[in-house]
Amino acid sequence: MTSPTSPINFIATILFDTSHNEMLDINEPNFSEFLDLLHTLGLKIKKNENMDLTIEVLQNTDILIIGNPIENYFSSIEIKNITDFVRKGGRLVLISEYGSDYLQKTNINDISERHFGILFQKNIVRENNNFNQNCSSILSIQDFREHKIANQLREVIIGGSCSLILNNKSEALLISEGSWTESLNSNEQWFKNGEEQKHIITAFTEYGRGKVIAMGDIDIFTNDPNMGLNILDNRKLIRNILNWLIEPVEENDAMIWALDQMGAFLQEIKDMNNKIDNIIETMTILEQRITVIEEKKDDEKNEKTLVEEELTKL
Repeated sequence: MTSPTSPINFIATILFDTSHNEMLDINEPNFSEFLDLLHTLGLKIKKNENMDLTIEVLQNTDILIIGNPIENYFSSIEIKNITDFVRKGGRLVLISEYGSDYLQKTNINDISERHFGILFQKNIVRENNNFNQNCSSILSIQDFREHKIANQLREVIIGGSCSLILNNKSEALLISEGSWTESLNSNEQWFKNGEEQKHIITAFTEYGRGKVIAMGDIDIFTNDPNMGLNILDNRKLIRNILNWLIEPVEENDAMIWALDQMGAFLQEIKDMNNKIDNIIETMTILEQRITVIEEKKDDEKNEKTLVEEELTKL
């Protein structure tokens, strides 16, 4: 892994994992435009086709891309290796699709939610716009967070995305205005969830010395003429994302993250101590009650014995 303090003009290595049956296979013809973009940016490209994501596999890697795994699951050891990779300075791109883990039959949320604060929802985002007369799942994104990733972006087209829920660890990047979501019911039929509102499509965060991008759709990386890399500002967005990933995390930001993690850990210890104190207090009260009951039983027993002795005398 390249040092986070390295200059931006180093040759970064990008690793595409396909060992979990990921849809994004950079050697497939449908991703040829994306491959050309990577070559233009001077990135060194590797693939992991049939091995678990071990520490050894992730060595000498700057950016790891997990592009919508299907019917395959990451082990707990792999998840730990991935999060450690990011914490120590690695960059991670997590890509899902509509229906997320539920429909894709995978566990990408086990990577993204707990550590990075990003939850891929099991839905599809829909809206009405000039691009989707035949398919309302094609989204026209014109609402961007003020960030260097969104530099010079005016409109991006996304097709067939799930929405994201974020906690305070992560931030929204692409937002679909005036859209609604649909989810699958028990009969595997899509039904509408609530009214039109904003829905997050893409998010980002920094974790330790590393960075994470989460995207709810994979079509933007394809050659698709309606929602792929070459329509409107899609190519510019992907270029901006890659440039941001390559840039080092500021040391101050990494220090703040470490302090936040330490504070959260100390709070967990405090909460645990409070729980232990409550348990001890509860056990003390129970012991006192048991003692009272036992003393009462002893008094009743003694009283019974006295009565029996008096009766015996009679």
